[in-house]
Amino acid sequence: MEELVRALFSARRRFGITRLGSLTRLDRAGVAVAQVVRPQSLSNAVSQGKGANVMEAAASALMETLECWAAERIAPERIQVASARDLGEEIRNLYAGCRVHGFDAGWDQLRLGWTDGYDLLTARVLPVPVALVDTIYTLPSPHPVAFPRSTRGLAAGPTMLAAIIHAALEVLERASVAGAERYPRSYPELRIDPARVGGPLSSRVLACLRAAELAAGIWLVPGDHDLPVFRCQVIEMEGHREIAPLPGEGFACDFTYDRALARALMEGAQARVTALAGAREDITRAAYPERYDREYLNARRHAFLSPTETIALPVDRDGPASGAAALSAVLDALKGAGGQAALVVPLYSGKNPGLDVVRLVVPPLRDLNRE
Repeated sequence: MEELVRALFSARRRFGITRLGSLTRLDRAGVAVAQVVRPQSLSNAVSQGKGANVMEAAASALMETLECWAAERIAPERIQVASARDLGEEIRNLYAGCRVHGFDAGWDQLRLGWTDGYDLLTARVLPVPVALVDTIYTLPSPHPVAFPRSTRGLAAGPTMLAAIIHAALEVLERASVAGAERYPRSYPELRIDPARVGGPLSSRVLACLRAAELAAGIWLVPGDHDLPVFRCQVIEMEGHREIAPLPGEGFACDFTYDRALARALMEGAQARVTALAGAREDITRAAYPERYDREYLNARRHAFLSPTETIALPVDRDGPASGAAALSAVLDALKGAGGQAALVVPLYSGKNPGLDVVRLVVPPLRDLNRE
């Protein structure tokens, strides 16, 4: 991990990175959080990363930055302009479910940018809307309003396989949580009792939170696949001087309950630090109200600390034994969740540092974005 961080940092000028710093001591949660600044970014100029130690956090933050950097630089020769109708009924139907909610039915006549993606489910090359791939979030947008814009499925890894698996887990996480929010009766979340969490990774994070007088709310998010997805909130316990009153929220999907829960808890702690740092452009003044609903916050604290209507963390399963097995598992999960294609768009592959960046587009799965 340290070798990767040193290699990425030594190449920082190539990527426009001007700062790598630790934000860990802004909070007391015991989760390492790092920040990377890339001033000429076409999306967020500030990225965060988390980890069990500062090197893991730095690697996470650097790779998040490089993901957006790579997605800003799709070569013009890789893009063709056409309407979905021009590309045929199969392509039109594939992306019809990805549209911005309520968008006009004539979307398929818009002249859109398309780039090639490799479908892992059918072993075919198919066109992918560039609006679902790039991270050029400038105003005005370079794309007609047809598809929601997010970073879902954008991932980096030491190999392309690792990047694809990382991207697939994120797609599954966000699709599961979005489904639970839209259809709460079909996908009811199950609240987990923190006192009945026994996994080594998640137990360690929970112990750090308790030592810092922070309470955790944990929900297991059911879905149409068998990989665990967690939603967590981290909030200060009653009686301690508040420094970030609102709960920090985190999500994660992984192959084991322990890894998924540990990652979601750390992301919840990272969200607190992100709010405390106040440097992210997408966290506006609306996130810092002049007054807080103390009744609501107290109710959240008491609910998190009460074992009522909770279950124990399920018995864990073994993770995949190889990268090929991991890929097979995430592809099965994507199909189970309703994915009709799993389109990989390579964005960057380089040496020194050795890193691959991809975007995975899985129509018609939806994102966490409020629609």
